[in-house]
Amino acid sequence: MELVHLALVAREHVLLIGPPGTGKSAVVRACAAGTGARCFEYLIGRFTEPAELFGPLDLEALRAGKLRPDIAGMLPEAEFAFLDEVFLGSTAILNALLGVLNERRYRRGHFETVVPLRCCVGASNALPEDPALAAFADRFLVTAFVDPLADSDLEALLAGAAGEPEAGAEPPLTLAGIDALAAAAARIDLTPVRPAYAQVVRKLRARGVPLSDRRVVRGQALVAAAALIAGRTEATAADLWPLIHLVQHRIAQDEARDLLRAELGAAASPILPEAAKAAGYGPAARAADLAREGEALAAAAPADRAAPAFEAWLVRAESFLVQVDAAFATEARPPALAAARDALLARCREPAGAGP
Repeated sequence: MELVHLALVAREHVLLIGPPGTGKSAVVRACAAGTGARCFEYLIGRFTEPAELFGPLDLEALRAGKLRPDIAGMLPEAEFAFLDEVFLGSTAILNALLGVLNERRYRRGHFETVVPLRCCVGASNALPEDPALAAFADRFLVTAFVDPLADSDLEALLAGAAGEPEAGAEPPLTLAGIDALAAAAARIDLTPVRPAYAQVVRKLRARGVPLSDRRVVRGQALVAAAALIAGRTEATAADLWPLIHLVQHRIAQDEARDLLRAELGAAASPILPEAAKAAGYGPAARAADLAREGEALAAAAPADRAAPAFEAWLVRAESFLVQVDAAFATEARPPALAAARDALLARCREPAGAGP
């Protein structure tokens, strides 16, 4: 949600990649409801017709000898858009979307209109392998990978289910407010961070990460938006964290977090704290967090092994151990995490009657 709000201020688009059921649609709907924007949402399939997104032919205009679409309530009138399974669109749909996303204009024959779109969020289960579709994906500046929560977080998932917003409630952030923020972000001074920004791009390209000149130039808007949201009039090293999301491949994005530890070490945002933390969250930071979680889980083991609470704790502990083993091979496991894992495993294997 924080990344979507960042993109709204930067006037950019977001691509969410993740399996079904991970809350991608729910997040986008919540963001749209929170702005009061006119939202257009559509699940694209292989047989979706362009008219389903951009409107059918206007019959009244056709009787008058004019060929124009009826765009009322369709994507060309949307202020916020969510396109699920966006890469399944036909060539005609994707070509029309390019103009909407890049230029905020929709053209069909001699008909042309300005699109009031602030942000489009596209979602897919995976990135496309087709080079033509990869070029289309490049129009989404922010890429976020969405995973299911770990089994150890199930209680938090169940307790944190969001309710529907109150009917008639005033949105906390209006479109007028977003537009004012976008205008202010365009005035942010990026001069102090341009050398560091260029160094980030050089390091990523040296590792073989494909970053087009278009993405590099437009990425400055994300840095400016991060600085503004943090309350600054000029960007600092703390505002470089959105650059991680310029990388559109999962493994490369994870490697970039570790590669850029020095450049992103100051990443912080008082308003978007989770997004800033995750961007600078390399394997070392993740191992440290897992080690602390493992230690806390071991300390919380119920003393009575015959109690139902112990069985529930054991399931959580086993899920956590699976998570650690999946994230870090034995030879790559940092000492602190290895120690926490071994201690938790020992608690799981203690004979009945053994205490802490």
